[in-house]
Amino acid sequence: MGGRKMDMSSTSLYIIVFTLIFHLVVAKSPDSTLYRPKRSYDVRHRSKENSPDNALKHANDRPGIFATDNSTVILAQIGGTATLPCVVRKFNTGVISWIRKDDHRLLTVGLTTYSSDGRLLVEHVRHLQNWGLLIKHVQPSDAGIYECQISTHPPTSIFVILKVTEAVAEILGAPDLHIRAGSTLRLVCSLKHSTEPPSYVFWYHERHMINYDAGVLVLDDRSSSVLLLHETDKSHNGNYTCSPSNAVPASINVHVLNATAEEKPAAMQHANTSTSSSTCIVFNFSVPVSLTVLVLQSAWER
Repeated sequence: MGGRKMDMSSTSLYIIVFTLIFHLVVAKSPDSTLYRPKRSYDVRHRSKENSPDNALKHANDRPGIFATDNSTVILAQIGGTATLPCVVRKFNTGVISWIRKDDHRLLTVGLTTYSSDGRLLVEHVRHLQNWGLLIKHVQPSDAGIYECQISTHPPTSIFVILKVTEAVAEILGAPDLHIRAGSTLRLVCSLKHSTEPPSYVFWYHERHMINYDAGVLVLDDRSSSVLLLHETDKSHNGNYTCSPSNAVPASINVHVLNATAEEKPAAMQHANTSTSSSTCIVFNFSVPVSLTVLVLQSAWER
């Protein structure tokens, strides 16, 4: 009896061991329905999440760290100053870094600038926790995506998009303006695509700067400049240029016309004047004269 019990115990042990080995082999087999490539799925999932197309979408997944909105768009003009905002909550003590996303170039860490470009610096307002990136003398190549990153675990970022425009000047009435002699010349120069006012606006008559000449008045505001010149005469003919400090200049040709009969009617209309009275008189009396000639001719034939 003792030998039989020992044989049964050995048989049961063999069955248990065989069952365990079978399940282990089946579970590890790639063809088994029990096989789940979890690691491979995780790798693919992480690659998809880290793709460049999703960089802006998944930034700032940890709300509450940044006070600045993700994907904020900043517009700056060529030659101006761009300020890229990055405000963090006061309870965060991580280090702030700026990275240019297009070429993954590290620009700043904390208050230290790591770029050799002297136009870049951090504008830090401590009590506001503002870590804005300043770019002076903006160039077209500065346009792109910038990353503001805080050294949490894992690091968290927001992205700021910088768009660069070119400001241009525009003079109303260009390219030609006709005025009567003795009237006031008024030229209005407006700024287009400007994000900041110019430091100055110089006006030129031909190549001579006239802002401070006698009889010339220049009125400036944030978006335009007005040139006033009273009692114009033939000496005021020529090219006038409006040249803001931070915009492409604009020009206009001014023609000062004498109020005489030999002036061309079309040119006078450009000066917003009506046809001369002498012309009207000739036109009004041209019909009665013709009738008189016909009557005399008829009487002669009789």
